[in-house]
Amino acid sequence: MSQLTTGFVILPRLTFKNRFDQSLYSIFIEEANFATNEYLERGQAKFKMSELSEELHTTRNMVRNSITRLEKDGLIKKEPLPQNKGILVTIINYDEYQSLETYQKSKESKIEPPKELVQLVGNETNPFNQIENKFIQQRAAGLVISASDAQSIHKVLNLGIPLETILEWMDTIYAHYLKRNNGRTIRSFKYYEEAIKTQQQKLQQPKTNVTPFPKPKKENSIDALARFAQKHGVKLGGTQDGNT
Repeated sequence: MSQLTTGFVILPRLTFKNRFDQSLYSIFIEEANFATNEYLERGQAKFKMSELSEELHTTRNMVRNSITRLEKDGLIKKEPLPQNKGILVTIINYDEYQSLETYQKSKESKIEPPKELVQLVGNETNPFNQIENKFIQQRAAGLVISASDAQSIHKVLNLGIPLETILEWMDTIYAHYLKRNNGRTIRSFKYYEEAIKTQQQKLQQPKTNVTPFPKPKKENSIDALARFAQKHGVKLGGTQDGNT
């Protein structure tokens, strides 16, 4: 293997096609020269195929194929050494990978939004979360709903009712429940589910254009006397046929 160096080495987290390539690349990184000397440049190391295959308990062909993939992916550069003394491996971007400033810059450039904002954005785009949060708020107990509560929420969403309408109905249902139950809250979303279904059924009932028959008007005594007089030719308060 190559000349040993002292100190520490940074192993970058990269994407590999398989674990063998990752293991072989790790060996190259660990064995590479950390500083240039009279034998090798910084980021270089010498290897023999026979030693690599023996160390990794595999065949030379498997090692050779892995090196070809690493070179094709732009992770290393391979050069044969004279007199069949092995290969010279140069780690691409070695200086960048071994600089702590590289990872510090990467960490600083990645600005994570506040968790509250992430939750808010998620809630705005997820009807289930909006209903769940309103239920938890109105329940005023615990931060997690049960499996049965979640199932009821899904059933309500499948009714095809607009989300804004569902949330408005929940407020109305909650307010009526508080009045009837001395301030006690609704602990199961099943109650909301049944109430929302009932409200939807009321709105879906067909409207009829048939006007019911008007109820007969109740006659008072004066109206009855007038009707009797008209029927028998009697003039109320006057004369009939010249008689007084």
